[in-house]
Amino acid sequence: MGQSHSTSQQRPRAELLYDLVSIGNVVAIKALWREGTSLEWIDREGRTPLILACMNPELIHVAKTLIELGAHVNAYRPGAHAGTPLHHAVKEGLGQSVKLLLSHGANTLVRNDDFQTPLDVARVKGCANVVRALEKHVCYFSGWFREFYGPSFLEALAPKLLSGTIWVVVIPFGPSDSTRPLKMELIIYRTLQDVRPRSVIALWKVKIEKPDFHQKEPALTIVDQFTKTRYKLTSTIEGDKQQLQRLHNACLGIPQEPQK
Repeated sequence: MGQSHSTSQQRPRAELLYDLVSIGNVVAIKALWREGTSLEWIDREGRTPLILACMNPELIHVAKTLIELGAHVNAYRPGAHAGTPLHHAVKEGLGQSVKLLLSHGANTLVRNDDFQTPLDVARVKGCANVVRALEKHVCYFSGWFREFYGPSFLEALAPKLLSGTIWVVVIPFGPSDSTRPLKMELIIYRTLQDVRPRSVIALWKVKIEKPDFHQKEPALTIVDQFTKTRYKLTSTIEGDKQQLQRLHNACLGIPQEPQK
């Protein structure tokens, strides 16, 4: 892909820098950068030097160098294989490259031309470690809970038999916008090895019933009035009301500090 007219004269050096990325020549990359060479040259497939480095596990040291020199971590590649460097690192299942990008401000909520966030791509690719890393970075809350799934009138009689342990994550749906209420999703997994959620609940479309913390074992109830589905969650540790309060706050869009 060609560059704009204003950068046409710089293209040979920028293209050379791009080629140096593929062979991992950090010394030469730095030398060209000191001469004013752009770090954002785009090849015919829409890849910047940083995208190229983030697609190869052997080039993570080059990716780190490019970021330190000022490469745009959220540079977007358009087209059929669209995405940011984070999308491409995720697609390749490169956990270390993903963590590197996240630590330098990569945006986890950008959607590619297929309307997929990096987290969506990770779930499709089946990379559990990458899914967990992305969720940990973006979530407002995560933790283990007990979910009641039997008829409500039987819960008091056999709560252990009519419940199961689940992993829940609360994440924002789309970037924050001061002019609109923040939309949140509650994601439910059966295990931490699962990459695809059992349930994804759009919290702005459901009724969230505040737990009655005067009860011995309070629960958070979420009712989807459209599908007539009810979710009832309580802490895995009996009487742990703090954990339930943190989940409720996160569902309302209040970030919760990870427990140490």
